Amino acid sequence: MKAAFHLATLPWIAALAAAPLAARAQDEPPFEVTLDMDSDGRMDRAAIAADPDSGLADLLIYLAAGEGKLDPARKPDFVKKALTEDRILGLESSGKGSLVITSCFGCGASKSTEETLTVVYRRGKFLVGGYSRSWDWGEQEADGTVETTLGGCDINYLTGKATVSKDLEAGRPIKGKFKPVPLKDWSYEKRPNACEF
Repeated sequence: MKAAFHLATLPWIAALAAAPLAARAQDEPPFEVTLDMDSDGRMDRAAIAADPDSGLADLLIYLAAGEGKLDPARKPDFVKKALTEDRILGLESSGKGSLVITSCFGCGASKSTEETLTVVYRRGKFLVGGYSRSWDWGEQEADGTVETTLGGCDINYLTGKATVSKDLEAGRPIKGKFKPVPLKDWSYEKRPNACEF
C-alpha cells in the first residue's frame, strides 16, 4: 500500500476511534455483515466480537441466519477464536460470497501495518482464500533521522499465486504454490516469509 493511502485514511480512522461506544447498540457486535457464503440462496451472517477474557477479536459465522434480528440464544455454526490481535477496521462481503476482514496495527501511525483476510466457503469448509498485508514502518536512527520501510504482499490461495513489493516498486511474483488454508487452522504464522519486513 502506498503511503498516500495511509494519509487518506487517517481522518477516517481518527473518527472511528473517537466514536463513542455508547452510540453502538448494546446487543449487536460492532462489525456484522450478511452474505450468502455457502451459495444455498439463504443469507448467512458473520460478526466480529471481542472475547471477554482475552479482548482479542473472534469471528462468528451463522449459516442461514442473515434475515432479521439474530436470536441471542442461537450458537454460531463456526467460531474462529483470536482471529487477530490487531484492531478490526472492517468486515464486508466481496459480493461473491467471500467475507473480507480488514485489520491494522498502528493504524496510520509511524509504525503501522494493515492486513486483509478473505474467507470463503468451499465443499463444506471455511477456508482462507486470500491474505494481503502492507506496511509503513518508520524506525528512528541514532542520528535522529527516520528510516522508513514500505511494502506489501498479496496472496491468492485459490489461484496459488502471490506477489510482494518493497518500497514503491511494482509487485513481483513470490515463488511457490499456495493452497487454501482451513480457517480453523489459520494463524498469521502461516503467511509466507515474503510478507515479513
